Amino acid sequence: MNFVLIRCLKIINKVNIYKLLIFLPLLIYLGKRSLIAYDEGFYALQAKWILNNENWIMPMWWGDIALDRTIGNQALIAFSQKIFGQSNFSIYIPNLIASFFMLFLTYDLHKLLFDKKYSIVSPIILSTTFLWINYSHLATQDIIFSSLITLGLYSSIKFQKDRKKIFLLTSGLWIGFAFMMKTYLTIIPFLAIAPFLISTKIFFKKLFWVGSIIGFIPFLIWSLKIVSIYDLSIYSGLYKKLIYLSEENPFSNPITYYLWNIPINIFPWSAFALIGILSSIKSKNFIERYFLFFFPLINILLLSLFSTKTPYYPLQISCLISLNTYKGLINTFNNKKVISKLIKYFNFCFIPIFLIVLVFYLNSNFSKVIINSNDKLLVSSGITLLSITWLCVGFFKAIRNKIIFALLGPYLLTSILVQSGTLSDRSKELRIATENIIKAENLNNKAVEVIKSDINSTNAHSKIIKISLLMPKIGNGLKDIRELNLHQYAWVTNSNLELNKKNKIKIIDDSDIFSPWKLVLREN
Repeated sequence: MNFVLIRCLKIINKVNIYKLLIFLPLLIYLGKRSLIAYDEGFYALQAKWILNNENWIMPMWWGDIALDRTIGNQALIAFSQKIFGQSNFSIYIPNLIASFFMLFLTYDLHKLLFDKKYSIVSPIILSTTFLWINYSHLATQDIIFSSLITLGLYSSIKFQKDRKKIFLLTSGLWIGFAFMMKTYLTIIPFLAIAPFLISTKIFFKKLFWVGSIIGFIPFLIWSLKIVSIYDLSIYSGLYKKLIYLSEENPFSNPITYYLWNIPINIFPWSAFALIGILSSIKSKNFIERYFLFFFPLINILLLSLFSTKTPYYPLQISCLISLNTYKGLINTFNNKKVISKLIKYFNFCFIPIFLIVLVFYLNSNFSKVIINSNDKLLVSSGITLLSITWLCVGFFKAIRNKIIFALLGPYLLTSILVQSGTLSDRSKELRIATENIIKAENLNNKAVEVIKSDINSTNAHSKIIKISLLMPKIGNGLKDIRELNLHQYAWVTNSNLELNKKNKIKIIDDSDIFSPWKLVLREN
């Protein structure tokens, strides 16, 4: 990974400091945070137990083994908290580093596939794509996984152009590291890039396989530890998760899922991305044609065949979507054909007017959309700024000015969403209520337990994850309230309270915001 850090520093030196500063309002949020229940909440809680129990091998869940995924992301979060302190901000540091790294690679990929002109545009497009910016502010492994895939794409292209051995090494290195993050999902991008690796003979180079073996070392060491300390049957949990995801489950979607889901998640860049992808078919440059058309196509086809389909799986091709969007944007501005004029009219006239009408509707008495007044104001301001800047695009003749205003609207909207805490403080009311309890009961140095038998519904499970993440200290969970020690706090539901009338259990807080959970204290 030393090479990765050195490469980042080299890129930073090449990029003017003002270009780097552009991304700070999009990626750095210093306000108070609250995590969502699943995905990031799952990883952050497991990271807490890693630090509490000093167990860096086995993922735990309320004192029980939960080996349905690797410990890669949880260990990174725990390591970050060990270095920078157990704050909510430190939970996001691994993801933040990966986000910047992915932007740097996109910047360099732009120069490799196109030229140095407007090379900052592609990473700005990437950072203003809702799908990408949303997950860059979630403490999940998805951006880390995607940045590793982007490293693989970049290294393969760079080696083919420069023939430097270090890039041959990293063109294989990413596979093992990515496997430690997402295990079997790594097969999808590998199969998508395999035809290129074979046709360019990278696949048959010794250094490619050396890099691949090095990349798998963390996963192999971790696997051997699991098998030696526990047993092989526990390790099989990783395979059971794959089987579950490949069969019919709540996350199963039709094969056409990504045809509509991706355009929605990359709005307002959807039309330009499509134009870029279609124009890439005709590219005379083999590398450009393969990575901007065939790689995304193979990737999405393979993802569509898999039973489980989620909005975030296409993150692995998000850098390529941003490069195609740039290409589509330039083609639209340069082309004077009727179809290009219609696309410009649709994007820079119809969409802004439609969005302005939408803002008026949201703020009218006729609106049935329930949204916090502060959030409504912020969203309305961001959409209005996007609309105004996109309407201004038509008034400029110079391509440079058109590009600036095309980027400015999404940039301002995204910056507002980030700095308002919309993408980072997702359970604000619950956070405030929990902070008040911690202060009132002086819980900063007290481990609060959870009665595990009460986690018996999706709502109860989701809520207790959010609550536990906000607690300064948590236990490993208790099977029954009768195990609660004297003067110890616990989160419990009504069912357990009714069964234990003999014990003096004092209800500390039973506010609706915590429902169905109540904070209790055993007094004797």
